[in-house]
Amino acid sequence: MQYLIVSITEGCDPVNRLYYCVLSSLPHGLLGFKGSNKLIPLEKLIDNFDAQYSYIANDGALFTFHTNKDSPRYKLVRVNIQNPDVWTDIVPESEKDVLESAHCVNGSHLIVCYLSDVKYVVQLRGFETGDLLQQLPLEIGSVSAVSGRRKDKEVFISFTSFLTPGIIYRCNLEEEQPQLQVFREINVKDFDRTDFKTSQVSSISLPWITLFVSFLE
Repeated sequence: MQYLIVSITEGCDPVNRLYYCVLSSLPHGLLGFKGSNKLIPLEKLIDNFDAQYSYIANDGALFTFHTNKDSPRYKLVRVNIQNPDVWTDIVPESEKDVLESAHCVNGSHLIVCYLSDVKYVVQLRGFETGDLLQQLPLEIGSVSAVSGRRKDKEVFISFTSFLTPGIIYRCNLEEEQPQLQVFREINVKDFDRTDFKTSQVSSISLPWITLFVSFLE
């Protein structure tokens, strides 16, 4: 069974509406609407602008979304669209970290990115339960993109930091203990980032400020 998901946004606020169509219910599929003024029969799932919902994956009618519904730091939720009144938290909202993104890869895994103390943390979780399986070791810096589809056994992560303008890491999720390996790196002439070490230091007098210091070794 295939689905068409329609997301409607309004302005720049992180909110949207969600509608869907079961394509198998259309006698001639979407092609049946070609050259026609007929409207595709959409079913409403979210019909107000009270939160943001981003599609992650689905197994039939069971859909998983990344949302800020009653969770300003975001969470992952699951709903059977045939019973849209029941929503279940799969990865609940963190007490302090912001769940920036989530990607379903390798069939049954989630790669989730948290913004924690103004640096990025990447985790491997189970798709079905949301349970934490492993935290992937990452230097202090920012994740700019995660590339991987549900059928892919490898995932690619774009990373930048104070010491590098860009690294693409590759992670083989079929390994018993998946690790990040450098796939591509932007090199700066006459600069060796391994000569430096970046540390995170929290201010005592101003606890809301975090300093990043790069030390020459």
